[in-house]
Amino acid sequence: MSYPRDIEFRLPPEVRPLTDARIAVREYYRRKGLNLEFSFDGNLVGDLGEACAVEEYGMKLVNARSAAGFDGHTPDGKQTVQVKTKGRSTKTIAFSYSEVHADHLLVFELDFDRGTGRAVYNGPERYVREFLPKDPWKGQKQVRLSQLRQAAARVRDDERLPMVGSAAPMTG
Repeated sequence: MSYPRDIEFRLPPEVRPLTDARIAVREYYRRKGLNLEFSFDGNLVGDLGEACAVEEYGMKLVNARSAAGFDGHTPDGKQTVQVKTKGRSTKTIAFSYSEVHADHLLVFELDFDRGTGRAVYNGPERYVREFLPKDPWKGQKQVRLSQLRQAAARVRDDERLPMVGSAAPMTG
């Protein structure tokens, strides 16, 4: 069975007021000649990504907010899962050094204008870690979206987490 790449899903309707407010602020300032994005970032985007992982892929979040190297477990509890989330305008994903690496990585791209998300990477974290330094580092290191797509091309169908969410993948 072939696994469709980049399956898009709808964000919960409760997120829409946030995205509508962001769009309204952006358009207000654009009318004044300011070309600012007012992009969501930081904890809000990360929390939305983790919520999507729970709803769409059945991930079980860990209780501790600071579990080094992973955010939760697969639905069967057998593998650890790290979730990374980006907006459409962001071309990289940041990784901090950790001695603990997750078994699985989900990278979501959220389109706040359309109220949708998609998994741009769904597979073993080790394929993406090949683009990071092998030795310990300080701060954050970036993996480009093009590198994520290269890693995604290596993922076998049986290495992906299946979608389990009530929001069926979008078609068309």
